[in-house]
Amino acid sequence: MNLGRSFVSAVRVYGVLPNFTRATFAVYTTFWSFFVGGSSWDEYLYTAKGSQVGLLQQNDYEELGLSESSALVFDNKVPTMPLTRLRPSATFNSLAGFEENRWSGTQPFVVSVPTFIRMSRGAFPDMENVPMQSLIIRTKAGLTGSEYAELKQRILRTTSSLPGFYSLDEVVESQKQIEDVSKVIEFGFICITLLAMVICSFSLITAMYANYFEHAKEIATLRALGYGSSGLFNVTFAESGCILLPASLLGIVAGWTVAITQSAQNGYFADLPSPMIFPWQTIIVVLVLTV
Repeated sequence: MNLGRSFVSAVRVYGVLPNFTRATFAVYTTFWSFFVGGSSWDEYLYTAKGSQVGLLQQNDYEELGLSESSALVFDNKVPTMPLTRLRPSATFNSLAGFEENRWSGTQPFVVSVPTFIRMSRGAFPDMENVPMQSLIIRTKAGLTGSEYAELKQRILRTTSSLPGFYSLDEVVESQKQIEDVSKVIEFGFICITLLAMVICSFSLITAMYANYFEHAKEIATLRALGYGSSGLFNVTFAESGCILLPASLLGIVAGWTVAITQSAQNGYFADLPSPMIFPWQTIIVVLVLTV
């Protein structure tokens, strides 16, 4: 990729089909800026104007100071063919199906398949010769387990008969593994919370017993004045709650703040969006144990 003879950088050019967004999960795609409207970005790449544009990673767009009218020259080192000039139609932070980060030396540049063939400058004369890196299949809603297993076996039989090596990555299995790990981590944190609450309860009980003995005279005076045992219990319960509950919530807030800071730091270095998860399960456990 060459910008006015002032900047030269290697990029990986990918061609996508017009139904790319309908086959991938939109949550994994984050656009920084979008210069076209009226249709999805993958369908726009297959229009007359879309054949002259492509999607560029946001970091390259900002570092080069590009605009919608900036022309990028692509050279695949074939001296007998003319150079390819394209403009950025949109910039993205993350794109489903692609590996990228803001410090990568070979950022992805996404175009339509006809534009990809034209940019190859004769290396791929037709669609049959275009190398395929990924084939994304999105199953219909309500697919049963047996139907899913049958579809998986058909795909494996098809790939086994093709030359070369092919692997099958299942989003369902990946999400299941992530959910299982998340449940184990949540259970572990709840157990740690229970253990911490039990350990703290001994100190609280000791402090409350000491408080009883220190205020024995005051309690006797209140009983002599007709103050019932239920009232004394309510006072003691409120006092213990005022000690334990704020301390536990303060610990949760401190831990959550540290977790948010660490997640933001990882997201900054890896350039990956991180979800905001509130520890409501831990708070429920703390409230129940406090009562």
